[in-house]
Amino acid sequence: MSERSLSSSAARVASILVGIGAVRITTGQPFVYTSGWASPVYVDTRLIMSDVGLRTEIMDLAAAAMAPVVADHGVNALVGAESSGIAFAAWIAERLALPLLYLRKRPMGWGQTARLEGRLPPHARLIYVDDVTTDGRSKLAAAKTLRQGDAVVDDVLVILDYAIYPRTAGLADAEAPRIHALTHWPDLLAALRAEGALSPEAERTLAAFDADPVRWSLENGGVGA
Repeated sequence: MSERSLSSSAARVASILVGIGAVRITTGQPFVYTSGWASPVYVDTRLIMSDVGLRTEIMDLAAAAMAPVVADHGVNALVGAESSGIAFAAWIAERLALPLLYLRKRPMGWGQTARLEGRLPPHARLIYVDDVTTDGRSKLAAAKTLRQGDAVVDDVLVILDYAIYPRTAGLADAEAPRIHALTHWPDLLAALRAEGALSPEAERTLAAFDADPVRWSLENGGVGA
């Protein structure tokens, strides 16, 4: 499945995120992601958790999108990323009737399972679940960590993949996981413009960011490609 293969529902997910106020825009001090990129946009996907109806709709979409992946690749467990990915992974795992684990940001204990909470099934084939990705670096690192326990990790699911940043070099490798996303930055930008609430200054800022996110990041104190 390609990165954009979930696009049939991408506009709806983007509209929901904009509608619940999860998409924050700044024309001043930029947001700096944990990946180091500076951006005028911050998307708080955790707000999804607090709206039962919309949460249910998005998790249903996620489960429906990943069900063929589970069937085709013999996936037998989901792993949520600490912290935002845990809740999303739990709701999706429930719908797909799969075991749930989660991956800690830092080790707790010793050995290969020091970061992994829960029990891996035999011959583990996993989907890693998180909220957002920019260049995919942290998702590749998580997949490599999980593979140290002899698990197969071919797929990653996120709510949002910006899909406008250069991918980290390792994602070109044959062993890189496929990244599936419910929505992407172009969908969010379209939803923001459709809402009609962007100020002229915000529109100019987003247009510059959209045209060249790497340059925007460098000019605003973030990392580059």
